[in-house]
Amino acid sequence: MDFKKAFDEGKFLDIASAHDSAATPQERLLLGISLFKLGRDSEALRIFDEIAKDVESMVKAHYYMARIYSQQGDMESAQECLKKYSCFYPDDDEAHDMLEAEGRTNTLLSEPSLGLAKIYAQQGLYEEALDIYARVLKTPGQEPELKKEALHVQDMYILKTLETWLERIKK
Repeated sequence: MDFKKAFDEGKFLDIASAHDSAATPQERLLLGISLFKLGRDSEALRIFDEIAKDVESMVKAHYYMARIYSQQGDMESAQECLKKYSCFYPDDDEAHDMLEAEGRTNTLLSEPSLGLAKIYAQQGLYEEALDIYARVLKTPGQEPELKKEALHVQDMYILKTLETWLERIKK
């Protein structure tokens, strides 16, 4: 069944009777709207609830897109993705930290500096430090000690995140 065509033609009953063949999210949305228009609110609500759960789980793609954009230096795109993600996950501390970090990023720095990474780590800005360590470690001929430093900063970042989560749980 062509759900879009049937919907455009106002064949809501046909769509409702083809309930089991609604496979794509768009078809399920048209099914939910058709059920609503037919006054079958509880059935429509069940369909909309399923769609909403799917959307919520799929919106996590925006978080990972933001991380990739950030690594590539496209801070504007990273912020847009984080804003969309934060609408669904407003309590995600990592996303909030990334948004704040994007606002603090100094665009004049084009070359990653080990000294800057260490300064960020000393100030507790572990995510920024980790980003710099990751870029420095991509260059050939790095010492094993550098990787150990980066792993230590990563551990500190994880501890900071866990502490933040514990504080939120206590409240």
